[in-house]
Amino acid sequence: MLRPHFWVVRNLDSEQTVEARRCRRSPVPGPISQRKTRPPMDMISVVIPVYRDGARGVSAAQAILDQVVPAGCELEVVLVDDGSDDDTAELLKRCADERVRLLSLPRNAGRSAARNAGAAAVRSSIIVFMDCDCVPVDRHMIEAHYAVLTAGAVASTGEVTGRDSGFWSRYQTMASARRARQHAQGVTHAGSSQNLAVLRDAFQRVGGFDTGYRRYGFEDRDLLLRLATWGRVEWAGRARVRHLDELTLVGVSAKMREAGGPSAAEFARRFPEAYITLGYAAIDSRRHPSLRLIARIAEPRLSWLAASVDHMLRIPMPFAFKAAAVRLVSALSFCVGTATSES
Repeated sequence: MLRPHFWVVRNLDSEQTVEARRCRRSPVPGPISQRKTRPPMDMISVVIPVYRDGARGVSAAQAILDQVVPAGCELEVVLVDDGSDDDTAELLKRCADERVRLLSLPRNAGRSAARNAGAAAVRSSIIVFMDCDCVPVDRHMIEAHYAVLTAGAVASTGEVTGRDSGFWSRYQTMASARRARQHAQGVTHAGSSQNLAVLRDAFQRVGGFDTGYRRYGFEDRDLLLRLATWGRVEWAGRARVRHLDELTLVGVSAKMREAGGPSAAEFARRFPEAYITLGYAAIDSRRHPSLRLIARIAEPRLSWLAASVDHMLRIPMPFAFKAAAVRLVSALSFCVGTATSES
């Protein structure tokens, strides 16, 4: 059994210790999950994990505080400093609003553990997760998630768009449109923890985010699949966030390569059908040995290829051609990750 960890929650002038546990696939033990009554539906908590990104954490919290809250509801924001070793904690303390609480982890535990710690500290029955490099597109993101959850769903996900009108913003919007279509077809695990809302009871029952996914990728799909065993997971079309990162294919390629490693192997073991449905099985060299040769050829050239396509993205040419090149390099990166990482 995993040992509990303790963090300090700071709310202006007061401090209190909150017990949170590293959630695996079993329900979260402890006082919160043992309560016999659910918290009232008149509070909504937004959990924002932050690691070495204090300025954007503050901006994200301020954007949430500007949201329109459903009539009769209160709003709280839980900022989780995931063991940052810079000035993040000091910057987050500048959110001098009684609706904002700062939860500080003693060391970097990873995004899943940080989200679980924030969820363990909330005082509401509805939890919204948003990354610190995102802000709502408009003032109605919270309302949109609330409407879906109070209509009977246990969780909802929504659109993630980009920061401007450039290629990457259009590409992210296209990816969200694909996820919306997948939801309409019953593939409800096609979503992102960048923009996710869930009933706290359901989150606790399935054990929260699995901290076994220490590397990039698949922890959100894993959670959505487990939540679907407890109720409906729906697409909240009006719940939209803007991803503020300045993306490059070099960075995306590195993440896709990392995702192809242990995280993909673990997800494929637990949910083989979902792994196929999402399309990853087709580019996994562990399943298709013939892809190993392609991975060996691509590996030493991958960084150069990604940088070359990054340059191409700045040149005027049809969006469809650019998107195809990005998808090809991303798929190659994932394939290389399946062939070269320890899993």
